[in-house]
Amino acid sequence: MSFTRVDEKRIGAMLAGMTLEEKVSLCHAWSKFSVAPLPRLGIPELVMSDGPHGVREELVRDGWMTANRDDDYVTYLPTGTALAATWNRAMARLHGSILGEEARGRGKDVILGPGVNIMRTPLCGRNFEYLGEDPYLAAELAVPEIEGIQAHDVAACVKHFALNNQELDRTRVDVEVDERALREIYLPAFEAAVCRAQVLTIMGAYNRFRGEHCCHNRLLLQEILKDQWGFRGLVVSDWNGTHDTDQAARNGLDVEMGTGAASYDQYYLAGPFLEGLRQGRYEEALVDDKARRVLRVMMAAGVFDAARRKGAFATEEHFRGSRRIAEEAMVLLKNEGGVLPFDAATIRTLAVVGWNAGVRHAQGGGSSGVKTAREVTPLEGLQELLGDAVAIRYVRGYPAQATAHELIPNQCLDAVDGSGTGGWAFEVFDNAALTGPARQTGSMQAVDLSWPAGRMPLGLATGRTSLRLTATVTLPEDGPYELAFTGADRFTVFVDGQKKIGLWEFGEGSLTETVTLDGKRGDRHTIEIHFVPLNGLAGAFRVAWLTPSADRSACGDPFAEAVAAAREADAVIFVGGLNHRDDAEGRDRSDLKLLYDQDRLIEALAAANAKLAVFLVGGSPVEMPWADRVPAIVQAWYAGSEGGRALADVAFGRVNPSGKLPCTFPKRLADTPAATVGQYQAGSCRYNEGLFVGYRWYDRRGIEPLFAFGHGLSYTTFQYGPLTVRPGRGDVAAEAELAVRNTGARAGAEVVQLYVGRTAAGRVERPVRELKGFEKVFLDPGQQATVRFRLSRRDVSFWDTEAGDWATEPGDYVLSVGSSSRDLRQQCRIVLD
Repeated sequence: MSFTRVDEKRIGAMLAGMTLEEKVSLCHAWSKFSVAPLPRLGIPELVMSDGPHGVREELVRDGWMTANRDDDYVTYLPTGTALAATWNRAMARLHGSILGEEARGRGKDVILGPGVNIMRTPLCGRNFEYLGEDPYLAAELAVPEIEGIQAHDVAACVKHFALNNQELDRTRVDVEVDERALREIYLPAFEAAVCRAQVLTIMGAYNRFRGEHCCHNRLLLQEILKDQWGFRGLVVSDWNGTHDTDQAARNGLDVEMGTGAASYDQYYLAGPFLEGLRQGRYEEALVDDKARRVLRVMMAAGVFDAARRKGAFATEEHFRGSRRIAEEAMVLLKNEGGVLPFDAATIRTLAVVGWNAGVRHAQGGGSSGVKTAREVTPLEGLQELLGDAVAIRYVRGYPAQATAHELIPNQCLDAVDGSGTGGWAFEVFDNAALTGPARQTGSMQAVDLSWPAGRMPLGLATGRTSLRLTATVTLPEDGPYELAFTGADRFTVFVDGQKKIGLWEFGEGSLTETVTLDGKRGDRHTIEIHFVPLNGLAGAFRVAWLTPSADRSACGDPFAEAVAAAREADAVIFVGGLNHRDDAEGRDRSDLKLLYDQDRLIEALAAANAKLAVFLVGGSPVEMPWADRVPAIVQAWYAGSEGGRALADVAFGRVNPSGKLPCTFPKRLADTPAATVGQYQAGSCRYNEGLFVGYRWYDRRGIEPLFAFGHGLSYTTFQYGPLTVRPGRGDVAAEAELAVRNTGARAGAEVVQLYVGRTAAGRVERPVRELKGFEKVFLDPGQQATVRFRLSRRDVSFWDTEAGDWATEPGDYVLSVGSSSRDLRQQCRIVLD
């Protein structure tokens, strides 16, 4: 789908028939996720939805609360970094096709994705949504993703334009970046979306650039996007990303969404814009252009066509597609001694350790959360694959479990009602923010709630209600107390007014968090809990404690239990890593360490059993101080609805892993360009590293990463033949080819990567090498394929800041081909005129 189906004369006639008020109504939200219809003119509502790896559940019309429907379960697709790890354009197209068809099935016109912001720092909380650290890789995958979406009569919305590379102070930070880095690193994926994929919509970013908010930044939206690139679609603001009527009107924003005004008529591009038009402060051509763009996108998406595609969602075909993507996303980082794949015929007992083995991640992470009826966990995938043939013992290992904690006795709690019995006061709110008057109040003697799927207590409903619990406790003896809070949804705990636990953006799994109180008998403490049910599945919420004199022998030690299970098993699979407490919209990580003492646990497991495979869930790099002591490591990402099955298939050899890292895994945070939070600060953030993002930084500084960009092993081996290069003509700078042979005993796939660099210093500083081509080839044992690359003049160019254009510098270049940015198998020099 493209702009070829657009009838500009028909759009002109529609505009001619509109009043000024009707034109303005197309420039701002009419509900939380739609633009107003004009029934008089036969123009329907334009309906949008998150997100980049699954269509968001239905929300109430004018708020963020879930509509609590039972007909909006969709396919949870592997997230952005997982898709990028496939290094496969066909998988990107499949990902987009599933997303587009499901969006149409759910009645959407615009899907808010893909996200193509560059991973400048591994600390960014939304890295998991994006396509890695390299602009070429991001562009090459974004184009087929967009084409796949738009083939189903749905407009893709590439986001967030631009320089939205941190969550810290995300709505206000003013980014300072030099022109070459802007053009060569941060804009190419957006440019490819516009110029190659003909994306229909683009979302502005929350941050500022050169003092102006990106949602109405004239340089970005008008001069670069619309004037230089010729973008014909519409620019939509991020929700609550608009801040000024004059800038929004004049600087290239077309549709304003999500502004925190009292009514839609008070949006910047609503009443104030209309008043400015009436008073002559704005030319009517401004509103005509915005309304024309809205109609153009609607027409391109088939909104006016009776034969428009209908779509479908949560189909078995889509789940199979999600599984294919997940299989290709798994990255085998290390496989010393050929520990993987495990052979089920030689294993009688398998220890599965780690909280992530049994947790579901779909609904966490922020606006990209997905409501799905199917998310196979790694534990479930292994159990399904192995059946009764292998005895599986599962031990969480982390975090601590509150098995011996007891409910706080009534006599230790103040009375909260007329009965005189101690307990907890509760308030239930008809929103997810604990605001306004409570719909229901009351008391309970203990917090020990549990519920089956879809039947929550106290009239709570997923995502659209909230609960406040309050109690005052009097300590019965001297010494340390351990308060344990166990919940499967969002909760925050305050003790004496101080926030002690904040899992407000978490929303996955059943997690126990503890707080220590050290006091004297008779000391009084107030506990307040904010709870929001998130996923609608069976769940629980419990508050308990261990007193100083309690028998702790019954607590159990998940760490010791895990090590014992590993010692007794024939093989061990550890599934750990990150979760959406780490990878989440609205906040960044403070370091690259694993939570819950996972490093110590992994080291103990490695000492207990030599047949250990570590699978890491997550969307960003982590430090691995134990990497040299663990024989097998797999990066498993957030792998979607079928991720658990894909993981099991990789572990036991049904699938030969073929994923490659779309980002560098450093040995330590100090090695990264933005080494600490203080170096990507709030307020004003200067990108001092310039062009040298990701592997470009490590190459320039001579820093050895833990695992290089593009790295990924296989259960087979590949041999690279000689590289031949010949000069091109016109816009083609050079053509290269080589043969690749599968020299192992298993069928497998290799991603052949082409890097280009200068052999000597030129007029401007260039990276040591830059990715400018890749092809994924699937080969049977002994099979050989010829891999061909075509380098364009643009591929060997740099942004000339004096000329304001791309420039090719004549001279010697080196073309390197290999299995990663650090594993280069063949090289050849070429002279370009």
